[in-house]
Amino acid sequence: MFEFATGNIENCFGPDFGIYQGLIPPRTPCGDLQLTTRVIDIQGKRGELKKPSSCIAEYEVPQNAWYFAKNSHQALMPYSVLMEISLQPNGFISGYMGTTLGFPGEELFFRNLDGSGKLLREVDLRGKTIVNDSKLLSTVIAGSNIIQNFTFDLSVDGEPFYTGSAVFGYFKADALKNQLGIDNGKITQPWHVANDIAADIKVDLLDKSSRVFNAPANQPHYRLAGGQLNFIDHAEIVETGGDYGKGYLSASRTIDPSDWFFQFHFHQDPVMPGSLGVEAIIELMQTYAISKDLGKGFTNPKFGQILSEIKWKYRGQINPLNKQMSLDVHISSIEDKQGKRIITGDANLSKDGLRIYQVKDIAICIEEA
Repeated sequence: MFEFATGNIENCFGPDFGIYQGLIPPRTPCGDLQLTTRVIDIQGKRGELKKPSSCIAEYEVPQNAWYFAKNSHQALMPYSVLMEISLQPNGFISGYMGTTLGFPGEELFFRNLDGSGKLLREVDLRGKTIVNDSKLLSTVIAGSNIIQNFTFDLSVDGEPFYTGSAVFGYFKADALKNQLGIDNGKITQPWHVANDIAADIKVDLLDKSSRVFNAPANQPHYRLAGGQLNFIDHAEIVETGGDYGKGYLSASRTIDPSDWFFQFHFHQDPVMPGSLGVEAIIELMQTYAISKDLGKGFTNPKFGQILSEIKWKYRGQINPLNKQMSLDVHISSIEDKQGKRIITGDANLSKDGLRIYQVKDIAICIEEA
């Protein structure tokens, strides 16, 4: 797995991949974002892309991983980490099957286009081994563009807990450079700016002394995560705005070429993981929840995940040359169920005004710690 991430890809997949000497091969994330420990089984013959193939991968979750230590509660795995654990073996089986070997001398870059994930049960993953059954179902090649469909099923102790599907593509650098986003190249403004509505609440997330990062003494988890799990600089809230009239949230981040995730995703091909864009959306929703004190009524509130399905669409990427990431959430519901306060919305993420991500039915909850 290390060789696939940053080393000699031939040492992972064999001499067929010698065509990548001197070129940038497909990679899996490395460093703090390498979330596959090993692959223990592969079904499929290299080059037979008309037939389904699969792999069984394992990830040994560290008891004190950085993403637990930085989170607002040490037992909560960030949703972005769960997404990466789910999707990285998709890239492995795609690579193993030799998807790009029919294009010698060309550099093709692997990108997630669509996906959905459904949490089936809540489980404390610290110290556990997650087993991922990833299947490559179909491959369509059009010119030098390759589109592949996958499924993934995650289990712990023999019991499934997260399942979903994903679409990935391989593209040349020029095709990625000229992506038009979700709105066919149209530059969009935040909802409240386009409608000339002033924000009711503004939050400076660069100020680490602010309430959102500092929990009350008797409620230690009622705060945002820190460190590598901070992705937004400023947030604005319109309390009764948005598509549903139930709240509109907007946020931005200035892109720094030295941002920690670029060096890990991917080696020689720096791009912000889509999963971390989803994590930024979750951070914005948590900022809203704290600012509106939606945890009021709980003795010891903490953020959690609910048994829901989240759907994402990516039509672009953030790289070190971009200047600003912006995102927004249209709150669709706030409801109390089974002791949890559940906040749901539809979200978007843009780079330099070009909308590139759409995330439907994203939900967080507040519950007793």
